[in-house]
Amino acid sequence: MKNPFVSVSEIDQTEYLSERCSLNRMVLKKLPLYGIEDEIEGMTFPEIFSTPALIAEVHAVSRQLGVDLSGKPDYLLPQMVDESLHSDNARYRQMAKRVVKKFGNRLGLLLLTLKTGERENRLGRGDWDDDCWAYWRSLDTVILTGGLASSMLGRRFKECIHTVFDTARVKAYRIVLFDNGSYVGMMGLAQQLMQDDSASLVLDLGHTGCKRAVIRKSGGELTEFIPQDSLPSLYMQSRFDNEEEKRAAALRLHRYLVNTITASYRVGQTAASLSDTVLISIANYTHNGLLNSRRGGYAKLSLLGSDYAKVLEEDLSGELHRDIKIRLVHDSTASALYFSDYERSACITLGTGFGVGFTDINPG
Repeated sequence: MKNPFVSVSEIDQTEYLSERCSLNRMVLKKLPLYGIEDEIEGMTFPEIFSTPALIAEVHAVSRQLGVDLSGKPDYLLPQMVDESLHSDNARYRQMAKRVVKKFGNRLGLLLLTLKTGERENRLGRGDWDDDCWAYWRSLDTVILTGGLASSMLGRRFKECIHTVFDTARVKAYRIVLFDNGSYVGMMGLAQQLMQDDSASLVLDLGHTGCKRAVIRKSGGELTEFIPQDSLPSLYMQSRFDNEEEKRAAALRLHRYLVNTITASYRVGQTAASLSDTVLISIANYTHNGLLNSRRGGYAKLSLLGSDYAKVLEEDLSGELHRDIKIRLVHDSTASALYFSDYERSACITLGTGFGVGFTDINPG
């Protein structure tokens, strides 16, 4: 069936996703199956399953079991849980198993909610019509990427998902795991949008970090991947007291991005003859250089020009003394591009929230 979440640009007929597809706005009005994690009814999807929610649970369970987390920063706790699944320390192992079972069951219930589309949950998502729910029901495969889908975490989550669906007697999605989720969006962009026999600077602008690499493509295949050090995402605040404060923050973020891309391009030139086109995966719903002005830390950049890609192109061309072209792509769409060979599939990135892309999209 036709994907109801895909829109078509009036400018060049390329396809893109809007915020309508977001799972972060979903509220679990009614559980599709009771007796597993009943307390999550009424919560939003990110409250139920996300990196912050998992970290909070690690702290709670660790206090109960006497697991010492001192000296372990929060951002490393998901990795610690993964490693603790086979720890020689019984307390660490028990903590990890409890956390993973809880969040694996939760993820299974959320996917079951999308699959069954019960009336109460339909009413809770007013911007979805019957076609939206029917599309999720029709999908064969869900590809899980991101830090929470990697290694043993992802494998245990997959087991829990199948157990939830089996208990509900509903045919499960085929779950595909991809361990190397850190760079999947960048590789998706390069695979689908780079010209053959060329090298390009590719960036992934997330909410917490900026990943960078020079990628070479030859004979239709990605033949070289030269990563640069990741950088923190700065100036990502999204709530302001007034427009003046918001615009000032947008200018600071823009200058940071210009400096980052300029430096990345210059470093990349030492390793390869780079294309004038820079490919950017960004945590924002975007098309034809236009950013969604309502959601996320990058939304404020739309104050600097209706076509933010052109704003970037102008400043970068001046810095690098060449005619730079920018291609901005929604980050989860970029990830889905890597899996374009999978039919009837959704790609879900598990992280701070849920990122969603669909493999049948054609961004041009």
